[in-house]
Amino acid sequence: MKHFISLDDVADVNDLVQEGIRQKQNPFADQHLGKNKTIGLLFFNSSLRTRLSTQKAAQNLGMNVMVMNVGQDSWQLEMEDGVVMDGGKAEHVKEAAAVIGQYCDIIAVRAFAELKDRDADYREIVPIAC
Repeated sequence: MKHFISLDDVADVNDLVQEGIRQKQNPFADQHLGKNKTIGLLFFNSSLRTRLSTQKAAQNLGMNVMVMNVGQDSWQLEMEDGVVMDGGKAEHVKEAAAVIGQYCDIIAVRAFAELKDRDADYREIVPIAC
């Protein structure tokens, strides 16, 4: 599976569950899959369980792990095109994605709605050509 965005990306959920059980029984069985690979974990929102479980899973697969808390470990990233960046957002997400892509074989992102403006949250604004 190249992309996992929703359950619609999974051909057979039962097979996915069985694979999860297999991984749990022998978590280091597939370390060869991550050898010489780097995963970049980008957190736009705070996390405990997601961060720890994803980082541990990547390490079990033999990957190098790079973690960035966006806005704390870096500038805030601008998401919309055509916006003047004169505040705390000194870099556009498209520029950041190009840099991250040079260093990481896999990119995992934790981001969710701000829950401040319902209409904006449902628009799920994503920059073009990201």
